[in-house]
Amino acid sequence: MSLESLPDHYQTQFASNWEHLLQQKESRLEGKCRRATVKGKERQFSQLGKSRMRMITTRNGKTIASNTTMAKRWVRPIGYDEVTHIDEFDGIALGELPEPDSEHVMNHAMAAKRTMDEVIIAALEGTAYIGNTGTDAVDLGAAQKVEVAYVKSGGAANSGLTLDKLIRAKYLQDVAEVPDEDRYFLHSAKQLSDLLENVIEVKSSDYANVKALNEGTVTRFLGFEFCRLELLTLVAATSVRTCIAYHKAGVLLGESKDRSVKMSIRDDMNETVQIRTKMMLGATRMEEERVTLIFCDETA
Repeated sequence: MSLESLPDHYQTQFASNWEHLLQQKESRLEGKCRRATVKGKERQFSQLGKSRMRMITTRNGKTIASNTTMAKRWVRPIGYDEVTHIDEFDGIALGELPEPDSEHVMNHAMAAKRTMDEVIIAALEGTAYIGNTGTDAVDLGAAQKVEVAYVKSGGAANSGLTLDKLIRAKYLQDVAEVPDEDRYFLHSAKQLSDLLENVIEVKSSDYANVKALNEGTVTRFLGFEFCRLELLTLVAATSVRTCIAYHKAGVLLGESKDRSVKMSIRDDMNETVQIRTKMMLGATRMEEERVTLIFCDETA
C-alpha cells in the first residue's frame, strides 16, 4: 500500500503529530442542567404545581383539600455512536509516524460532548411530553418567545440581539418567579457583537458591562450567565438564530449509558481496526416558564 493511496486526512512525513481541526471540544451545557439516570427506555418525573392556602372562616368546619395540581414529564434516551476504521496496513504505510488510534478516540469524545449539547438545546426549544403515558405534547407558547422584530417602542423591524430583547427575556423570567440564581443565556458569537453595537453610550454602565462580556473578562449580565455556542439553531433561509434564556432546573438530561469506547479487530474487513464510541441519552424541558427563546437576525 503506497502513501499515495492513504486517505487525504493522513499527515505527510514532515508532520510531527496528528492535529485536530477547529471545533468545540468540550460540552458547555452538561453542568448547566439537571441530570438523572434513566433505567429502561423511559423515565417519568412527577411535579407539584403551585398551591394556595385558604382562609378559615368557621370553627370546627369541614376539612377541605387544596387539590394541588400534579404533572408528569418524560425523558426517553436515544443511542448515539461514532465509528472509525483504520486499515490493517496503515501502520506499515505510515512508517514511523504515529497511528491515529488515540487521536480518533479523542475526536470521538469531542463529538460526544457536542452531541450532549445538541440534545440539551433541542430539549430546551423543542417539544416536551407530559401526562400519565407521556404522549401529550407541549411546546413553548408565544408568551415564552421574544420575536425577531421585537422593540420596546417604535416601529418593529428584524434585528440582532438588542438590549431591549434581553430586558424582555429577564422580565418574562422575573414575572414567572424563576429563581435569580442559575440563569443562563445561550448565544452565538454574532449576538455579542450585535449587543455591543446596540448599546451606544460609551460612558454607560451597560456599555461597559457588554464590552467586558465581549472581551471575556466577565460572564454575567442582567442576571444571566452568558454561554457562547455555535450549535444553536440557525434557519439558513432567514438567517435567524434561536438564542435561549433558561434556568438550570428548566431542562433535564437523562443518561442511560455513559460514553464508552471499544477498539476491536474486524476479521470480516481484513483485520481492520474498528474504534466505536457509544452513549445513550435524552433530555426534556421541565417547565415552560423557565425557558425563553430570543430570535435574532444575523444579517441585521
